[in-house]
Amino acid sequence: MFQDIDEAVEWITARHFPSRGFSAFEHVMASLGNPQDSFRSVHVAGTNGKGSTCCYLRDLLHTKYPKVGFFTSPHLVAHQDRIRINDAWIPDETFLRLLNEHLACIEENALNMFEIDMLLSAFWFQEEQVGIAVYETGLGGRLDPTTTLHHPDLCIITTIGFDHMALLGNTLAAIAGEKAGIIMPHSEVLTGYLKPEAEAVIVAETEKQKGTLHRLESYEDLGPQKFCFEGTEYSLKALPEYQKANASLALKAAELVGIEIHSDSAIQSVHDSVWPGRFEAVHQHPLVILDGAHNTEGMQALTESMRYLPHPCIAVFSALKDKQGPEMEAMLRKACDEVIVTQFENTRADTAEHLADSEAEIVMDWKEAVQKGMELAGEHGCTLVCGSLYLISLVRKLFVSD
Repeated sequence: MFQDIDEAVEWITARHFPSRGFSAFEHVMASLGNPQDSFRSVHVAGTNGKGSTCCYLRDLLHTKYPKVGFFTSPHLVAHQDRIRINDAWIPDETFLRLLNEHLACIEENALNMFEIDMLLSAFWFQEEQVGIAVYETGLGGRLDPTTTLHHPDLCIITTIGFDHMALLGNTLAAIAGEKAGIIMPHSEVLTGYLKPEAEAVIVAETEKQKGTLHRLESYEDLGPQKFCFEGTEYSLKALPEYQKANASLALKAAELVGIEIHSDSAIQSVHDSVWPGRFEAVHQHPLVILDGAHNTEGMQALTESMRYLPHPCIAVFSALKDKQGPEMEAMLRKACDEVIVTQFENTRADTAEHLADSEAEIVMDWKEAVQKGMELAGEHGCTLVCGSLYLISLVRKLFVSD
């Protein structure tokens, strides 16, 4: 039995081992009464844009529902921030109580970290009687613990690109097949902008499940931080261009589950919604921006938004081993005045030597790399930290107290 939250989280995060299998976890949830099916839900998968889309959608749903469950990963501040109602983390005492209540089941069935998080979120959302919950997949979809959601009101596929290829496949069609695994029988399905090869897979799976497919309609770009969707003008606090597509997808999703998206409260919700770690300014003079771009598609979207940043612009970059790190570093080098490559302590983290090319500067300690980036940027320049959400989580703690 756990009485200390830090001890409990350390125990859970150490269980970062392979699952016994999706069917085994599905059986566990069934034996517990399938708490995840006791409330309405929206299930979100995709390569990029999941977190931001989920955040916009959560806040739009909150205009109607007092309590909106929210499940995302990885965490940015602490492990518990993966499980929220509205924007409030699960309380430590609740986390400990639910963990202890189900500890025997967890150990008996050798549940891993992701499965434990799913189990705890489902029981907390059930207890709190949330009006609806937004669930982001952790990896892929077909075998993800979140796919124990058997009756989601809506399944969303944001984008499909190349990421986690060792686990999901080396073609867009193969990756799309894994993402399409969240589509349940008779589902309402919504997609963002997909390439034809990926879209064909989603269309086929939706037809197979006798679902209904909805595609994101184009939005009208009205300039920096403004866009028009279905005849209504919206403004964003967020600077990057890619958030217009994410917000539009969330608006369409909200509309499909019964939210009046043209109301003043919805317009205000979209404006106020901010997803930390995505083009987030955490310091001024120099400007320090944190962005979670962690694959080539995400990096392309980031570089397209860098025109808003002052110069000199100094990038501090690192990535995980299973990412296209050298390719991302090359993209940054074309967009920034200088790139500093670093590394951080994580079993999945790549080395700075592997990530850097001959033109990049290597600073092994990530704190020293950030400091060097700020010095090179000067008072009027910018330091951009990107490449891994794990790195963003570490750096953010230097500047933000949550």
